[in-house]
Amino acid sequence: MSSYKSTPLWNNQLPLEERLDYLINELTLEEKITCLSTGCPDIERLGIKASFMGGEAAHGIEARHDQAFNAGEPEPTTTFTQPIGMSGSFDKELIKECGRAVGEEARALFTRNGKGGLCRWAPTVDMERDPRWGRTEEAYGEDPYLAGEMASAYIQGMKGEDPFYIQCGATLKHFYANNVEKDRIKISSSIDLRNKYEYYLEPFRKAIEEGGAEAVMTAYNEINGIPAIVNSEVQELLKDQYGLSGHVVCDGGDFQQTVKDHNYFETHAETIAYGLKAGIDCFTDENEVVFAAARKAFEEGLITEADINQSIRNSFRTRIRLGFFDGKGECPYTGMGEEYVNNKEHQKLCSDMAKEAVVLLKNQDDALPILPGETKSMAVIGPLANVWYKDWYSGIPPYTVTPLEGIKKTYPYTSVSYESGLSDIYLTCNGKYVGLDKEGRLLLTDKAHGEIFLLNDWGCGSTTLIASGNGKYVTLEEGTNLIKADKKEAFSWFIRESFTFTNTKTGSVTVEETEKENRYYLSSWNGRKVTITEGDYLAVIKTKEPVIFEIEVVTDGISQAVEIAKKAERAVVVIGSNPVINSKEEVDRTTLMLPPAQQRLVDQVLAVNPDTVVVIVSNYPYTIGKLQKEVPGILFTPSGSQELGTGIASVLSGNVSPAGRLNMTWYCSEEDLPEMEDYDIIQGKRTYQYFDREVLYPFGFGLSYTEFSYGAFQVEQKGNSITAVLEITNTGKVMGDEVVQLYVHKEASRVKQPICQLKAFERVKNIAPGETRTVEFIMDCKELCYYDVISNTMIVETSDYLFMAGSSAKDIRRKQRLKIEGQEISARNPYHITQAICYDSYENCFLHKGSKEHTIEQTTCVIPGKAGDAPDIVDNVSKEKVSCALWYKDFLFEKQPEEIILKVCPLEEGCISIKWIQAGGKAEGLWEIPVKQTANKEFVSIRSKLPEQFLAAGNFKLSEEKWNLNISIQGKIKLSEFYFK
Repeated sequence: MSSYKSTPLWNNQLPLEERLDYLINELTLEEKITCLSTGCPDIERLGIKASFMGGEAAHGIEARHDQAFNAGEPEPTTTFTQPIGMSGSFDKELIKECGRAVGEEARALFTRNGKGGLCRWAPTVDMERDPRWGRTEEAYGEDPYLAGEMASAYIQGMKGEDPFYIQCGATLKHFYANNVEKDRIKISSSIDLRNKYEYYLEPFRKAIEEGGAEAVMTAYNEINGIPAIVNSEVQELLKDQYGLSGHVVCDGGDFQQTVKDHNYFETHAETIAYGLKAGIDCFTDENEVVFAAARKAFEEGLITEADINQSIRNSFRTRIRLGFFDGKGECPYTGMGEEYVNNKEHQKLCSDMAKEAVVLLKNQDDALPILPGETKSMAVIGPLANVWYKDWYSGIPPYTVTPLEGIKKTYPYTSVSYESGLSDIYLTCNGKYVGLDKEGRLLLTDKAHGEIFLLNDWGCGSTTLIASGNGKYVTLEEGTNLIKADKKEAFSWFIRESFTFTNTKTGSVTVEETEKENRYYLSSWNGRKVTITEGDYLAVIKTKEPVIFEIEVVTDGISQAVEIAKKAERAVVVIGSNPVINSKEEVDRTTLMLPPAQQRLVDQVLAVNPDTVVVIVSNYPYTIGKLQKEVPGILFTPSGSQELGTGIASVLSGNVSPAGRLNMTWYCSEEDLPEMEDYDIIQGKRTYQYFDREVLYPFGFGLSYTEFSYGAFQVEQKGNSITAVLEITNTGKVMGDEVVQLYVHKEASRVKQPICQLKAFERVKNIAPGETRTVEFIMDCKELCYYDVISNTMIVETSDYLFMAGSSAKDIRRKQRLKIEGQEISARNPYHITQAICYDSYENCFLHKGSKEHTIEQTTCVIPGKAGDAPDIVDNVSKEKVSCALWYKDFLFEKQPEEIILKVCPLEEGCISIKWIQAGGKAEGLWEIPVKQTANKEFVSIRSKLPEQFLAAGNFKLSEEKWNLNISIQGKIKLSEFYFK
């Protein structure tokens, strides 16, 4: 063929699927196999150029190029506020514009480099049900509606406005129930039907159906025992039900983990076979491993060429829409150049988002704003006051504005002093001082050559040291066992710059500079204690005895901070987190408390200057009850933005009236939370939807510098939609934004319903003092759906619904009740199979497919125990057998049953007890069914006649009343299903 551009693949006038038909017919089997990764090779005869669809774009284009797979010089790009902060703006229009900027810069880098980066791995829509999750910064909060709406807006901005071509494709992460970092590559998340459909899947559905996401990345974890990479819901839900038109990619390295860590298959050939059949299109492991597995799977008959074809269709459908085969030059995004990288417009969007993400948590007696024209002196204090930290998926910003820099610029006529509050110290050991040699390695020496280190205690045993001589972080040198000061920042997959001081007497890992027992073991990031090696060098050697260090304070940072606070009219203490120290990918938080050193700093500054306000720069909630009680003013903002300091200073000064809102509940105590492994938000009472105790700050909370009153509120149903109209008035003295939130509570239901659920919101901007605005919400009735375990569908139940408008989930200003006509819930048919997972409630059980053979057969079962327990191992240590209880409501018997048939897999001998209670409480019955252990972990059907004495006594009476069933299991017995005859 003279020119590949004359082929159907390059013909823009042909239907997309016809172009793909041609491609599938032209590619050889071997060429198809080499396209099963996220990239594809050069195929010159078809005009296919090597390309790679990937890279991060959580809050800007991640272009660090500091990993093995993308090594090279970093490329600066506009870096926005973390996703948790962008979502906290509750501003769909602004986050869409930020997404557009991200898409434009992706295109500009593509033009610059000629390949890759046009289908980015963002946004992350994992539900943040637990504030201890290590990746909280990456997602959009604890509410599925908010996450779905904000992520959809970001996606729409990324993809552009063209009806066919995509500016930049968005890849949703991580499908699904991915909220625990510890052992994430092998653990199983137990997810029941209501939690799955009402909560965990909902943001994926919205982001695909409404946002138009191009792709999805699967998670590392298992879902009910099935590794996400071979979960058939990828095809059944994402593609067939939600209509995902693009492709699905597995998470990095997950392909091989299916064999090595999940121990699910014995060969990679099995993984790729079941992965393809489940709907995975692109595999992110080393290319040769993937290709070899595909060849073997094909040779062994595990897959056909048709299975590979479907994958190729999906990934190349994305490539065509990205304009890779634009024969007539119609793609409007081709050739976008350097003018789109960090231009003035993008910088302004970045600044606007930094301002809108700030949340005012407390403002007692108008402690804020601190007006520049009326403030003569200000002390800016704190370990976060004059630093800017990048996170793991951050871009490299062309410039950064720290809080101190932002404040100095905003307060040009105010005398601004600064102290970090951190101490300068000597480290001593055996009468000698720790110093540096010419290469920066730490060794013992005399005091004259001792090095002064800046000590920063981040809490939880994570401490960093910066050598004053060269300004570099102390780190465990990679490739050796020596300790060296040569890192410009604490940043890598393993934070080798993190050390732990452990008090030899108390065992405390908090560095108390006033402790009488000033003797510490020093441990490196990997937990190994520091010792002294040949030449008096500090080293980490497993076989040598650790040494004891003492701290000699050169300059007490808190004392210095107190001194400048005493002299200043106002004090601003900036505290918070480093996004890669105590919480990151692979590292969950162990506490919700502030680092003790930061709490001490605030306490002592506040003691000498009552006019102190606190700014928290962090990506997750804290339990800050003491601050809330004692500090007059508190601001919170997530990190990440190159305009971080601009956003803080704008709100601090009153140039902007804050209107950011919390998208996660801030709890009073971490003791209020269930275990991390518990994914059931309904029975675990997680998030604002089900948590029924006092909180520190509720979901949706955020104060303003002005006040708003809520006026007339009307709700009515019009066909399949509900319209809510509300008036709000600025009754304060300054212009401001108000985030109006519409919540719904279903008042009568056969199952436990949320206390309230967010179903609409709007950030109403620039409302002048005295001005009244009308806010209208139009909501599809399907937003009122919940999952009915009887019909196994999402339904809108006929009932009264309470619609509530307010400024947070706990600050409801107006209510209106409305009867919605939906579906009547049918009774359970006892003579049809009831899946065990379709319970109404339970105690002490988890869901799992069981062994590998069972998962392939899709035999879902309920197992006594708690989430995280081994599904196929019996505890022979405990004297008591594990047990659980299951409740199934609303059976209606039209004839008298004779027996019950249960499908079980007994791992040990045990018993199943069945108790029937008539809904009206007029009759009940109980009988026990002994269960014997089976061989080979097989499922079997057991039959049990209803006890004669029970039937004869007339305890079971047929009537129109419904019956509730309680099944108790004693022993490790898996229950899959049951029915009556």
